[in-house]
Amino acid sequence: MKLIGLDGNIRYMNGNGICAMEIDDFCAVEGQPWADLWPDEARQAIIGSYPQAATGQTVRFRAFCPTAKGSPRWWDVTVSPVTDNAGDHAGYLSVSRDITETETAREALEIAAAEMKHRLKNTYSMIGSLLIGFAKGNADNEAFAHEMAERMGALSTAQALFVSDEVPLELDRLIPALVTPFDQPACPVTIERLSSSIVDQGQANAIALVIGELAVNSAKHGALHHGGNVHVSAVEELESLTILWVERSNQPVLARDRTGGQGLRLMERIVRARRGIIAYDWDDSGLSVRLTFRR
Repeated sequence: MKLIGLDGNIRYMNGNGICAMEIDDFCAVEGQPWADLWPDEARQAIIGSYPQAATGQTVRFRAFCPTAKGSPRWWDVTVSPVTDNAGDHAGYLSVSRDITETETAREALEIAAAEMKHRLKNTYSMIGSLLIGFAKGNADNEAFAHEMAERMGALSTAQALFVSDEVPLELDRLIPALVTPFDQPACPVTIERLSSSIVDQGQANAIALVIGELAVNSAKHGALHHGGNVHVSAVEELESLTILWVERSNQPVLARDRTGGQGLRLMERIVRARRGIIAYDWDDSGLSVRLTFRR
């Protein structure tokens, strides 16, 4: 915890703060501009927090700042106003919480996701190249192999969206990118009622994961495997957006209850995290899913 004067200089730091920042002598930082203790890329967050806090707000941000001894640290920081006995604005109170472990784990997860995306893309490319290589010398087989290689490339792009922070945010770009690669004569995939409405990044990630999981499950167990059709649409209202997945298989549905499945749990978790609702409706010919988000 720190007290910062109106001039942005450090007036006080409690014992926990001195220990967390590995400062041997508080006198070395007392009276110094607080922003100067931070790397250049974080200073604007510090300086920008003062005018906001001066209006009575509590400002919060995350930033990297090594300790006085150079140990790497990530911090969750709040800045709020402090008043004197007369009620006048007298400075700022800052509380910094060490979140290095959380940020390190998040970074490791992002690296693993990027590696998985890279390997997935390479795998699809390798399969496409093998198909083309084995088909050489036969015109019919070559045409088929090139078509399959193009489809592999599209599948690679679609599945990479499941673990990407670069998901397109426009509905009329996102949905086709996810489902068009699965379109086939034995199971046409139709899309309708998609506008260019923009969803936020979290909702786009949830839609990508859910649609991707539904498509993969269908390819293993449903209409994309046995033949039939898949229909994807969107219903937009003033306060909500609903994505509809309607799947009809040529083979009657034998097992409807997938409760406890890893994919199902993952879909429900990410939708709940984005404050959405997912509902399933089974009948003898297939599955209908409603994915709804509040606007």
